[in-house]
This record gives sequence, C-alpha cells and structure tokens, in this order.
Amino acid sequence: MSEVTSENRVIDAIWSVMKRRIVDRGVAATELAEQLLYSHGNLHRTETELRAGERVLNNDSELLGRIGKAASMGISLYLGNRRIASTTMLDAGKAAEIGGYADALLVDTVLRKREVFKGSLTQANRQLLVVARPLYVTTAPDDNGPIGMIEAFQDEQTLLEMMAVSTRIGRDKQTSARQQHADEMESIIDFLDDVARRLQLLALNGNIIAAQAGDHGRAFRVVCRELSSLAEQSKEAVAEVRKLTHAMGLNQQGDSDLELSFSDEHVSGGDDAAPKRPATGDAGSSK
Repeated sequence: MSEVTSENRVIDAIWSVMKRRIVDRGVAATELAEQLLYSHGNLHRTETELRAGERVLNNDSELLGRIGKAASMGISLYLGNRRIASTTMLDAGKAAEIGGYADALLVDTVLRKREVFKGSLTQANRQLLVVARPLYVTTAPDDNGPIGMIEAFQDEQTLLEMMAVSTRIGRDKQTSARQQHADEMESIIDFLDDVARRLQLLALNGNIIAAQAGDHGRAFRVVCRELSSLAEQSKEAVAEVRKLTHAMGLNQQGDSDLELSFSDEHVSGGDDAAPKRPATGDAGSSK
C-alpha cells in the first residue's frame, strides 16, 4: 500500500469521527446561542430587523462571535430565511454573506417542519456541515411558527485541508526520527563490523606466529582459537542486528561483507601447520 493511500485512509477514518463530533458541537452551539439570545428578552421582528429585547441582532458579530469562539464553529442568524448576521472561526471557513438566503432544504426542515437540521449542505460552492434550529418569539414554540433560525456551520474542505497538513507534518516528523535512529544504528553496526575484522586479523596473525614458534606457541594457539571464535560471533551479531533493523523499517546497507575465513590448520593451530607470514591490515599493529 502506498504512503498516499495509507494517509488517505487514515484521514477518512479520522474524518468520519470528526463529523460526528462537529455535529455534536453544532447542536451544543445552537442551544447556547438560543439561551444567550433569550437572555436579552423575547424575540420580536420588524420587516428588516430581529431583536432580542432591545438588542438589535442584525450584524451582531459580538454576540455570535462569543458563541462561535466557544464552539469553534461559524454561526449565522436568520430573520425568516434571510441571513442577517454571521461570524466564523479560522478553521470553520469563511463567514456567510449577509443578506443571502438559506438553502431550500434548511428552510423546509427548520422553518416549515420546525425541526432541528443536522447534515451537509452546499453554500456558495462550499460543502458545509450544518446544524440549525428554529427561533420563536419565546423559548416555547407557538402557533405562529418560527420567526428565524440560528445556524452553526463548519466548512468541510477547510478542516480536511488542515487535517491533511497536520497528518503530513506528523508523518514527516516520524520519518525524520526514524532516519536519525537508522543513522545511529548504522554507526553501531559499522563499529561491530570493524571489531570483527580486527579480531579475525589478530587470530590469523596469531596462528601464523604460533606455528612459527613451534612447541612454544601451543598456549598462544589456544588464545588465537578463542579470538577466532569471538570474531565469528561478532560477525553473526552484525548480521542479526541488520536483520532487526530491516524488520523495524530502518533501511540499512546490505549484510556484512566480511569474507575472511580460516582454514582448519589456522584455527586449530596444528603442530604440522606450515609457518606463514603474518597477514597485514588494520589489526597488524595490535599483535
């Protein structure tokens, strides 16, 4: 699965949860707005104005702004089906146009059926998550019907873009941290590689010198066999560490390229082993 596909699936899963949370916030926001409006007195309307007590609500960004900030959503107020005030937050999208009219589905659900609307709508080519409820003269519904409605909205595209950016930033941070760990691991592997090489050269040189020493080199050959065994264990440890780093997704270089090997006579240091010249290499000075 590609990183893009995986990222999109993560965003889709998060978004499905976010939509439910946004609708819940919208319900709470419109309930709060309703309470704040009625705290100024009963609602009443003229041909062009909506009032709460003596407070004119047309273009009232202060009251709606407090609600929007608390809910982190955009808030719009309608006189009938005409928008008379609107405010928004950064991640909720642009504020709706004052003087515009509500979507037909919103009008049918809220003003005609007198129900709370919860769902998606398209306004000015933008897909919005919307919660809207009817407003009456008093807190109790009456036979005259709603005189307006209060709406909480969230621009889906704006929030999706912010989520996508956040996801990419998080992924980039993880990638950077993983690369740092990979670099640190490679340094350790290189060190172990170097130790294995030096041990092998020491064992090789030691066995050659022990063979040249004849009977006097028997005890030294035992030490050389242990060095050779330790070198082999180091090689195996390097290979195992590389396998683990690959399994963890830390792309390292290929397996250790150690190719030095010893014949049985070198490892065993047999009495008949022919004297040879010591091998040269980094470990030569460590004899």
